[in-house]
Amino acid sequence: MQEELYIIKSNPIKRYYLLKSVLLISVFFLFTISASAQEEVKVIEHTAKTYVGEAFNFDGKTIRFKKVVSDSRCPSDVTCVWAGEAKILIEIFKNGKPIGEEIISTRSQNFSLSKFFQGDFSLHTIALSPYPKTSRKIKASDYQLQFKITETH
Repeated sequence: MQEELYIIKSNPIKRYYLLKSVLLISVFFLFTISASAQEEVKVIEHTAKTYVGEAFNFDGKTIRFKKVVSDSRCPSDVTCVWAGEAKILIEIFKNGKPIGEEIISTRSQNFSLSKFFQGDFSLHTIALSPYPKTSRKIKASDYQLQFKITETH
């Protein structure tokens, strides 16, 4: 054993290859350990457009656009100091059974659904149309809600 150590010490080429091999093996194990420690995050997105009364179903869950509670958005043909907001009532179902209602706003675009569904679910309001104009009154049945549901695992 002492003789082998002596050969490695006396031969710089063998010492170089030994150190290089040890270094490569160490880097490989460090990479393997760090890669296995990281969790893969899986994101599933569902996008929907629904009119008042319509529902969007995904994986045994349902979001129904029940009604527009209020619409104080600034009409597109007027200059306003404040943009305003619309408040929308949605109804949430799981496996066909109603489990709750929530009022969401066009101003706070993200709403957590985690209290209704197990897991990390959020609803993102994309748009509520038609946009108000001073020249027309919007009928309740004309409203269309566009939203995205994001599920993170």
